[in-house]
Amino acid sequence: MARPRLTAEQATQRLIAGAQANVGRYVSGINAVTESPMAKAAQKATKAAAGYAESISSGRWAAGLAGSSIEEWRAGAVSGGGSAYVAGIQAKAAKIARKLGPALDLTYSVSDAVAAMPTDTISQRIAKSTAYQMKRYEASRGAAGRGMR
Repeated sequence: MARPRLTAEQATQRLIAGAQANVGRYVSGINAVTESPMAKAAQKATKAAAGYAESISSGRWAAGLAGSSIEEWRAGAVSGGGSAYVAGIQAKAAKIARKLGPALDLTYSVSDAVAAMPTDTISQRIAKSTAYQMKRYEASRGAAGRGMR
């Protein structure tokens, strides 16, 4: 006897129900990881770049992006991201502060460096603006890649 086939909607609902029922298992799996996935991914930069380039040149990347409508994107962003937005920021507060601190220091340093420049004429204001932009650019390329971007 053949097994009944699920519709896409039924399979999706089963996937959602299974995910909801297995949140604890998901968390346990995350906690069981003993090596940094970020470090392992960084070791595969060349492979990742080649795969990404191939995906773009083959058209898979564009096809994947075109596979969702703006309405689907909005619905997913609002329902999933909207409710998780604040919780996500709170959960990463230490990392955000760690990244934001050096960026703020660079921003203040650049601002302080041009603060005393004169602004009496249009030429002086343009020179100050140019100096500010150049210093921002230089700062964004420095600090071991942790610039102001």
